[in-house]
Amino acid sequence: MDREEYIQILTDQIRCAKARAMVGDEIRMHIDDQAFAFREQGMGEEQALKAAVREMGDPVAAGMSMDRIHRPEIPWGMIALMAVIGLVSAAIHTLFGLGDPELGISYVKVQIGCTLAGFLTMICVCIVDYSFLAAHGTGTAAGFIGSLLLMWSFLGQNMNGATRWVHIGGLNICLETFIYLFVPLYGAVLYRYRKEQVKGVIMSLLWIAAAAIPAYLMDSFSTRALLVFILLILFSIAVVRGWFGIRRPKRFLAVLWTCLTFSGPAYILFQSVTGRTNLLHSCRVRMLLGLDPKGVNYARYAVLDVLKDSQLIRTGNGDLSKFIGRVPSYNEDYVPAFLAVSFGYAAAAALAVLLGLMVFGIFRIAFRQKNELGMMISCGCGMNFTALILICLFENVGLLPHMSFDLPFISAGVINMIVSYIMAGIVLSVYRYKSVLPGELAGKAVIDRQACIRKA
Repeated sequence: MDREEYIQILTDQIRCAKARAMVGDEIRMHIDDQAFAFREQGMGEEQALKAAVREMGDPVAAGMSMDRIHRPEIPWGMIALMAVIGLVSAAIHTLFGLGDPELGISYVKVQIGCTLAGFLTMICVCIVDYSFLAAHGTGTAAGFIGSLLLMWSFLGQNMNGATRWVHIGGLNICLETFIYLFVPLYGAVLYRYRKEQVKGVIMSLLWIAAAAIPAYLMDSFSTRALLVFILLILFSIAVVRGWFGIRRPKRFLAVLWTCLTFSGPAYILFQSVTGRTNLLHSCRVRMLLGLDPKGVNYARYAVLDVLKDSQLIRTGNGDLSKFIGRVPSYNEDYVPAFLAVSFGYAAAAALAVLLGLMVFGIFRIAFRQKNELGMMISCGCGMNFTALILICLFENVGLLPHMSFDLPFISAGVINMIVSYIMAGIVLSVYRYKSVLPGELAGKAVIDRQACIRKA
């Protein structure tokens, strides 16, 4: 039996088509290495190759062993955790709907439906092989930004002084929330330019600027700032890992972040001096500075007022009387505060811990990846969730003003649910294919596979 025939029989035993080429290359390399060793012992080239093939053992048994190693894995633990988060979200919104006459039972049905739809979407995304982004990352990213711009241009509706909503089929869709889906796409963009040195650095930074355009047109300063911040962290990770071959990456990043730190206040000052800052932006800046023009920061003080009588543990029934008419969009931005008032700080802390476990699981998946693309995409999703969760929690304890950031998986809204679960599904897809897709393998993993083959 020659080498290629052996490899063909072996790979036929592997059920995952994605893994067959990788395993075939790995086995071919091992056979060639063993044949080289035999030639060093004095064997002829053909004789050494046949001896190396015989050394591998039965191809069927070896293929079955490799099949057990290289197969998609179902992340049952993370799926169970996401199911628990979904149930908690549904329970909270049930309390909102039953406690607020303006919401009613129809609100409960919509939110439960959104949660269920989001969870099913996550499962569907999990099944999809994310590795197609390695070849089509820039095209997908460009199509995504282009789609947002087209929807904003032709379907956008001005609400509260900003054009960031689209009305389709009786639903108000917030385009601003969709922008965060660019974060995992940017991981693929970085992967595309990882070996192009100076060109890669320039193109990666230009893509950040391109991603900020939709947020700028939607007049969303806070979203634009957060998005750019997350993308720059991803870029920094790529630089530190040597993707662009920068000789002194720490010095380069120090200069970059120093310039960015001073450019933000300088931009705000320039806009204010030249009179280009609109009323909405001016109010938000003053809010961050602790000022309160025209009562725009009233939500911050309202939340602090309703929290002052809260206890560590409280037996409640989800009473909304303290929130209705006092705290704006409590079912979107102030869910933890509601839990603290109704059931005690322990309930709000439990929600924070639950979301923290999810974030921990995401980063655990990310940093255990052998595939660099999977690592970067997972990191992006994890940082996006971390930033939104921390901002929302800080809002709920009065450390930040009302900034209209949704709490992932929890805040009311169809788009928030769908986008959150899509990003979770991307992370689960990375986990699912972690033993299937090629990547840099640790020495121990290679030794274990070779031992498995010899044993077979």
